[in-house]
Amino acid sequence: MADTQPPDVPPLPLSTAEELGDVWARFRGGAMVYCPADHGPLALAVDGAAGAYRFVCTDCGLASPWFEAGPLGMNVRWHLQPAVRVGDE
Repeated sequence: MADTQPPDVPPLPLSTAEELGDVWARFRGGAMVYCPADHGPLALAVDGAAGAYRFVCTDCGLASPWFEAGPLGMNVRWHLQPAVRVGDE
Protein backbone atom coordinates (compact mmCIF):
# COMPACT_ATOMS: atom_id res chain seq x y z
CA MET A 1 0.00 0.00 0.00
CA ALA A 2 1.41 3.36 -0.99
CA ASP A 3 1.84 6.06 1.61
CA THR A 4 -0.72 8.76 1.20
CA GLN A 5 0.23 12.39 1.53
CA PRO A 6 -1.93 14.82 3.47
CA PRO A 7 -3.84 17.20 1.21
CA ASP A 8 -2.28 20.55 0.49
CA VAL A 9 -3.73 23.15 2.80
CA PRO A 10 -3.99 26.58 1.21
CA PRO A 11 -2.36 29.32 3.25
CA LEU A 12 -4.66 31.54 5.24
CA PRO A 13 -5.19 34.91 3.61
CA LEU A 14 -3.77 38.02 5.27
CA SER A 15 -1.13 36.00 7.06
CA THR A 16 2.09 37.40 5.58
CA ALA A 17 3.74 40.79 5.92
CA GLU A 18 3.50 41.23 2.14
CA GLU A 19 -0.27 40.62 2.07
CA LEU A 20 -0.86 42.81 5.11
CA GLY A 21 1.39 45.55 3.71
CA ASP A 22 -0.65 45.69 0.50
CA VAL A 23 -3.97 45.89 2.37
CA TRP A 24 -2.54 48.42 4.84
CA ALA A 25 -1.28 50.68 2.02
CA ARG A 26 -4.68 50.64 0.29
CA PHE A 27 -6.48 51.24 3.61
CA ARG A 28 -4.19 54.15 4.53
CA GLY A 29 -4.77 55.59 1.04
CA GLY A 30 -8.51 55.80 1.77
CA ALA A 31 -9.64 52.80 -0.26
CA MET A 32 -12.18 50.26 0.96
CA VAL A 33 -10.46 46.94 1.64
CA TYR A 34 -12.23 43.61 1.33
CA CYS A 35 -11.81 40.13 2.78
CA PRO A 36 -9.95 37.74 0.49
CA ALA A 37 -12.15 34.88 1.75
CA ASP A 38 -15.69 36.22 1.20
CA HIS A 39 -15.21 39.80 -0.10
CA GLY A 40 -16.88 41.36 2.95
CA PRO A 41 -15.55 44.71 4.18
CA LEU A 42 -12.53 44.65 6.48
CA ALA A 43 -12.49 46.68 9.68
CA LEU A 44 -9.33 47.73 11.47
CA ALA A 45 -8.99 46.57 15.08
CA VAL A 46 -6.57 48.56 17.24
CA ASP A 47 -4.83 47.46 20.43
CA GLY A 48 -3.52 50.75 21.77
CA ALA A 49 -1.76 49.17 24.74
CA ALA A 50 0.26 46.86 22.50
CA GLY A 51 0.59 49.37 19.65
CA ALA A 52 -0.75 46.82 17.17
CA TYR A 53 -3.45 46.50 14.52
CA ARG A 54 -5.27 43.71 12.74
CA PHE A 55 -7.88 43.49 10.02
CA VAL A 56 -11.15 41.67 10.73
CA CYS A 57 -13.83 40.80 8.18
CA THR A 58 -17.16 42.21 9.29
CA ASP A 59 -19.01 39.37 7.52
CA CYS A 60 -17.13 36.09 8.08
CA GLY A 61 -14.86 37.11 10.98
CA LEU A 62 -11.56 36.20 9.32
CA ALA A 63 -8.87 38.04 11.29
CA SER A 64 -5.28 38.78 10.35
CA PRO A 65 -2.49 38.41 12.87
CA TRP A 66 -1.72 41.49 14.93
CA PHE A 67 0.87 43.70 13.25
CA GLU A 68 2.77 46.94 13.67
CA ALA A 69 3.11 49.36 10.78
CA GLY A 70 5.61 52.17 10.89
CA PRO A 71 8.38 53.94 9.05
CA LEU A 72 10.56 50.84 9.24
CA GLY A 73 7.94 48.65 7.57
CA MET A 74 5.50 45.95 8.58
CA ASN A 75 6.13 43.76 11.63
CA VAL A 76 3.76 40.80 11.95
CA ARG A 77 3.30 39.64 15.55
CA TRP A 78 2.80 35.91 15.01
CA HIS A 79 3.09 35.08 18.69
CA LEU A 80 -0.08 36.98 19.56
CA GLN A 81 -2.53 35.34 17.17
CA PRO A 82 -2.30 33.85 13.69
CA ALA A 83 -5.06 34.46 11.17
CA VAL A 84 -8.23 32.74 12.34
CA ARG A 85 -11.94 33.07 11.94
CA VAL A 86 -13.66 34.64 14.93
CA GLY A 87 -15.31 31.88 16.92
CA ASP A 88 -12.51 29.40 16.12
CA GLU A 89 -10.22 31.06 18.68
